[in-house]
Amino acid sequence: MKMNNRKKHVLNKAHELFIEKGFQATSIQEILDSSGISKGTFYNYFSSKNELLISIFKEIYSELGEKRKNLMLGQDKTSTAIFIQQIELLINTNNQYKIISLFEEILFTNDPELKQFLNRRRVQEINWLYNRLMDICGIDKKPYLLDCAVMLTGNLHNLIYFYSLDKQRHTDVHKIVQYSVNRIIGMVEDVSKKGERLLSPDLLLKWLSDSAENDRHTDSKNIACVIESLKLMIKNSVQNVEEQKKYEELVEFVEEELVEPENRRRHLVQMAIGELKASISDSECHKAICILEDKLKKME
Repeated sequence: MKMNNRKKHVLNKAHELFIEKGFQATSIQEILDSSGISKGTFYNYFSSKNELLISIFKEIYSELGEKRKNLMLGQDKTSTAIFIQQIELLINTNNQYKIISLFEEILFTNDPELKQFLNRRRVQEINWLYNRLMDICGIDKKPYLLDCAVMLTGNLHNLIYFYSLDKQRHTDVHKIVQYSVNRIIGMVEDVSKKGERLLSPDLLLKWLSDSAENDRHTDSKNIACVIESLKLMIKNSVQNVEEQKKYEELVEFVEEELVEPENRRRHLVQMAIGELKASISDSECHKAICILEDKLKKME
């Protein structure tokens, strides 16, 4: 559902304040004054300052996801050049919106809600890298790709940091990403030949399932997080392309029905949930479907 312009204006003004003053140091009153809204309007949009910050992140990464998809249109999914461009999009997005400084502030807080969101975001990005590496390297390399996705993230983070310490030169993001991707793809071949592995890909499903479980007891507004986790889990656990598409369409139907809760066709939603429960055998996926069903009942 497209965000209305007024709410987006509030997000933009709050984001500016968070970058200028820090999230903790910015008061809700300062956000009201900067965006020109009343306290009532603020709480109509967001239940808390935390939810506002999370909404900022979600809006930014939703746009990033669309840009990444657009890069793939009509392209060969095995292309490393496209993969490199997609990673560059993330780095440039983080730089443009000063995301890392906000993430670092979250890490130094003891706020469980924000830390939970940050952990979910990290798992989602690792999951995206894992699936893209599978596109490029092939499904036969699957057992080794979670390790390689994690190592790619670490390589990028540290190379960008140490490259930037040389103040005499501009940080060449493309050069760093290209170098890192080429090294990791070579490593995939090496570890697969030797049969070396630390992390099983099954852990991804568990992490996504745990994320959905954590959302079970949160406000009903966070049902979108459960749906997002479920989509990723289906992509990881269902190998048959036609079945995967069918299940994704069922989840998207449920998601669309939630756009206008007062007009939701409850019987059709329940049928879609029932079909997902009956058709998907993976235990972690099944648990996430039950969590989604539970949250839908609480919305009645």
